[in-house]
Amino acid sequence: MPRFHPKPWHRGSEYGPGPRRPLDREQRARFRFLLNMHHRVGRLTRAARDVGEALVRRLGADGRCDPTHATLASDAACDARTVRRATASLRDLGLLAWRTRLVRSGWRAEQTSNAYELLTAIAAPHEMPRTARCGGQPGRETRREAIPSVLPLPSPAERQAAQEALARVRAARSARLGLA
Repeated sequence: MPRFHPKPWHRGSEYGPGPRRPLDREQRARFRFLLNMHHRVGRLTRAARDVGEALVRRLGADGRCDPTHATLASDAACDARTVRRATASLRDLGLLAWRTRLVRSGWRAEQTSNAYELLTAIAAPHEMPRTARCGGQPGRETRREAIPSVLPLPSPAERQAAQEALARVRAARSARLGLA
């Protein structure tokens, strides 16, 4: 029988400074390029791109990056909830990872911030995390049926019958309008 942690919200958390990954000039440029490309093809919103830019600006020379959501929101000119959604979409695209940082406060543990890690490597499609489709709605993906690009041409007799039917309809409408 599996044993679950009594406080599952502490899973993936750590005490101390968290991961530090300094990026040189080329890696920062690559991260910005990936942000812009994902934004251009529609995988990232403008706000998510701006949050990514704010993370790059807040990244220290030693690789420390732990701004609060309120700080990122003021840098990106958006709301803290938008920052939360943006960081989740950056994580889903493989551009961002973070660890929850904890400190001891007496007998309890409190979260101080998140330690962010900017990732510049492009993950293979099979390594990308699967996200919900249809705007986050659960359920099956819409099935698409192939429509033949070339429709069969009607025979000359079918074409003649269709033209005669159109001529009858045209004559009936003209008679109703008094144009004939």
